[in-house]
Amino acid sequence: MMRLGLSCVLVFVGVFVYGCGGADDPGAGGSASATDSAGEGDVPDDCPAGLVACPGGCVDVSSDPEHCGGCGNDCGEGNTCNAGICTGGCAVGATQCGQDECVSVESDADHCGECGNACEDGQVCGNGECQGSCPDGTIQCGQDCADASSDPAHCGSCDEDCGAGQACDAGMCECADGLTACGQGCVDTSLDPDHCGGCGNDCEGGDCIDGACACPEGLEACDGECVDTQSDDDHCGACDNGCADLQACIEGACQCAPHLAECDGRCVNVDSDPDHCGECGNGCAGPCGGGECQDSCDGFPDSCGDSCTNTDDDPFHCGECGEACDGDQLCADGECREYALAPCRSCPCEACEEECCEPDAVGAAVCLDGDECP
Repeated sequence: MMRLGLSCVLVFVGVFVYGCGGADDPGAGGSASATDSAGEGDVPDDCPAGLVACPGGCVDVSSDPEHCGGCGNDCGEGNTCNAGICTGGCAVGATQCGQDECVSVESDADHCGECGNACEDGQVCGNGECQGSCPDGTIQCGQDCADASSDPAHCGSCDEDCGAGQACDAGMCECADGLTACGQGCVDTSLDPDHCGGCGNDCEGGDCIDGACACPEGLEACDGECVDTQSDDDHCGACDNGCADLQACIEGACQCAPHLAECDGRCVNVDSDPDHCGECGNGCAGPCGGGECQDSCDGFPDSCGDSCTNTDDDPFHCGECGEACDGDQLCADGECREYALAPCRSCPCEACEEECCEPDAVGAAVCLDGDECP
């Protein structure tokens, strides 16, 4: 038999906002914190999104223990408000006494009517009062007298306790209104990012809003994924705006990869391109090397057609002539290595798991998959 306590059930409950019971209680859904804990007073004419107008001020009915789930619904001593339900981490209708004990003060002989009020030997607790025998309509469980149809500690029979977020309804432990049973817990599928819109639908780091996954601030939903359009090569500046080969997405715009320049819409190596030698449009009659037109490639490590280059670091001739790297690669030590722009402006950069390379034309350092920079 499972003992009723805070540690017996692990649940993840999203914020569920109930409306105040009347047409004159305006409110809007959200997850802002409660501002005014109000019992009596004027009802505000308007409240910020996420708060509800209750007598005395604007409150968050998802978490305010004096207005839990609706204006004036007081959770009482020992209880807290979680997802618009009075729980204190306990089943609905149970009260938290001490650090880790959930009890039904209607029936618990150690906490009869309130926490710590123990009945004397020979007495039982029924309807929140110590008395000589159990009242009609209750069952006796030791010194506890419980209404088995609704008692969260004796639901249906003695010692059948309900878990956090559950309520005892007609002798059965069920998820409270607005919550759904997912795995071992009760969750709000309208706001739970692990069960968004239904059990098991994981937002994978995104937020769950009204049962639909939404991306966190700064990210956009593209093809079902949350991406940063400021740096994503497949969605640069906008969804599905992919960068060309040897381009990188930098601050939302496709730019040539480090060590390359854009000339006539292409990314070129001005150090060795005979049509753009040293700068765009500067064509050579012969080969280009070191950013200057040359008579021959004598003195250069490698000659690839009219390009005087070094196949150790040329992304168009990496390792050997004609071997071009992919768009997400740089050439280092004669091998094409994957790279990513680092969040740092210069090296060293802790974000780089392997090699950090100083920037060239771009304004950020480069994280390279390897142990040597171009």
